[in-house]
Amino acid sequence: MPVYESRIALPGSAQRVFDFLIRPANLQLISPPDVQMAFIEAPEVISLGSKLVFKIQVYGQVQQFEHKIVEFDTPHKFREEAIVTPMKSWIQDYILETGDGSEVVLLNRITFEPPGGLLGFILTSDRIMENLKDGHDYRRDALQKALA
Repeated sequence: MPVYESRIALPGSAQRVFDFLIRPANLQLISPPDVQMAFIEAPEVISLGSKLVFKIQVYGQVQQFEHKIVEFDTPHKFREEAIVTPMKSWIQDYILETGDGSEVVLLNRITFEPPGGLLGFILTSDRIMENLKDGHDYRRDALQKALA
């Protein structure tokens, strides 16, 4: 399965960054505006077992997704797994690594399997990877600004 990884150095402690990331409202704030992310169902603060139902615009169409938090290790890592998605599979890890003392590094790892059938001809691994990179660039800037 394809794996996309990104690293972002962020100011502050692991706990501060983790606390920011586990709030769905903040995840919405750091999403690129063109995806128009909107939560339909989500707790104020996620924890193990939390369900996140949201809509995003993908390739001009609004799609609804459902993810579940399947791992949760404060303040080091959480994992969300897609339950409802056009993909065959989607697992996203948020891992905080120690930086130089005044910062932490957010490792975002996404393991996915593109959809099959006709949709698989459009949503290829390469196209998904390209979109993930574009989204990473936006999120990096948004996170650095929000946590400055």
